[in-house]
Formats: sequence, structure tokens, C-alpha cells
Amino acid sequence: MVGSRCEGVRYERIEVQPSSAVLGAEVVGVDLAKDVDDATFAEIHRAWLEHKVLCFRDQRLTPAEQTAFAERFGELEAYPFIEPLPGHPFVIPIVKEKDTRFNFGGGWHSDMSYQARPVKATLLYALEVPERGGDTLFADMCAAYAALSDGMKQMLGGLKAVFTAAKVHGASGYYSDADHVMEMKKNASREQARHVHPVVRTHPETGARGIFMDPPHVERFEGMRVSESQPLIDWLGAHVTSPEFTTRLRWRSGSLAIWDNRCVQHYALNDYPGQRREMHRTTVSGDVPR
Repeated sequence: MVGSRCEGVRYERIEVQPSSAVLGAEVVGVDLAKDVDDATFAEIHRAWLEHKVLCFRDQRLTPAEQTAFAERFGELEAYPFIEPLPGHPFVIPIVKEKDTRFNFGGGWHSDMSYQARPVKATLLYALEVPERGGDTLFADMCAAYAALSDGMKQMLGGLKAVFTAAKVHGASGYYSDADHVMEMKKNASREQARHVHPVVRTHPETGARGIFMDPPHVERFEGMRVSESQPLIDWLGAHVTSPEFTTRLRWRSGSLAIWDNRCVQHYALNDYPGQRREMHRTTVSGDVPR
């Protein structure tokens, strides 16, 4: 099966329940508000690398506790376009009110891929969720790469993409109208900056190769015009999000999820009109893609 995970992985301090054949798992038996000892965290980290998306249910986390757990994965990264919670510079509120039409993160993407050092991890904690809807989809970029033909792998191996925040946060971007989601702060230097990353990257911890390219943040391929690049951008966007590479997270209040942006894309579904959703997000700094 494409993207199936290794059998026989054993954990002594946590219980790991895979949610699909490709990626995603729930971790049982951990209270993240309490001190997580080094041996337990080592198993959590190993499960995260194996499954790429982990969900912890029935948590009761303050912003400080969420920050402390996120810091176990590395240095934290401030999000440049939303004001953080007062006193918690690395925790941003993601809120969709009942009368808001558009949502935040409503399209397949990898968080902050437009940076010189894209974030490696995102942690999202659910405070209030709709009775129905509001799920998040995840797609495995390593499984998507493995399914490519040899010829396509060879071609993509020589390509680099020009990433920018302008397509989303620029003057005519998706979030140019503040009524879309929430009050977005302007950050001209971040909006206009462009960084070049390889379309196929090697995961720095697992060594796995995966596709690193999300349409909302890719302007074009290096050395090519936008018009020349767009057909392949569209094809790759459709390929990597094929159902066989995906899983679905159904949120409950008190759920915390962490995913690996180096090898995962995600999509926050906007299918809960008239209902409110509130989350807290933290992100962990990453490396230059190679």
C-alpha cells in the first residue's frame, strides 16, 4: 500500500492508534498539562516522525502549557500576520465567528512555507468546535512523491519553486479583505519577500524524500514564467492531495494536534455555517529545505 507505515513499532509509555493507512495517529495516555518526562517525550517525538500528524484528546491546556509543550520540539516561531494572545507571543487565536463566511487556512497548504526557514511543526489546540463540521484534512507529501513515475521524479528533482506570502497576504491576496477571516495585520516585508526552495526536499530527521510545493504560496518555478509554471503547479496540487494520500481529523474540544510541515499539507474545512470555532496555534521554527 502506498505510504503504509512500518509494522512492529513499539511504545512503552504511550499508546499510539493510527487513524489511516498513510498518516495520522491518536496518542493515548498522556496529560500534556503535566510534566512530560524525557523518555515519554522521546516516544511522542518518535511517533510524530512516524505518523506525521498526532492528536491528543481530552487535554486542558493554558496558553503557557501549550507553549511549554511546543518548545519541546524546538525554538518557537512568531506568526507575522495575526496578533498573538496578550502575554503569549507565540500563541495566536484562530477564530471563526458564527456570522463569518470565510475561514483561516481554507485551502491545501504548508504553514509559512514562504519563509527562508519554513516552520517544521504546527500545534493546534481546540477550545471551541462546531457540533458538526470544521474538520482538518492532512496529506502526506512523502507518499505522494513515492507514487510518482521515475520520469516525474527526475524532472521534479531539478526544479526549485519561488515561494511568497503575497498570493495570500498581499494587496490583492486571499486575505486582502479583513472580513474574510479576522483582523490580519500588515507586514509588508513578509508579504513581498520571496524565497526559493527545492520542489523535492529531504526530511532532515527521517531522510525521506517528499514534495514541497503548495499552490497558495508558490508563485512560479525558478527560471520559468508564471504562465509556464501554472499547469504543473495545478497538477502537483491535485496529485499530492489525492484521497489515497490523506487522512481526516475530527476535532473535539480539548484536542491538540501537531503536524510536520516538512512533509504534510493540511486543509481546514469550512463546512459549518452559523457555528463558532476557536483554536490556539503555535509553530516551531524549521530548517532551510534541502
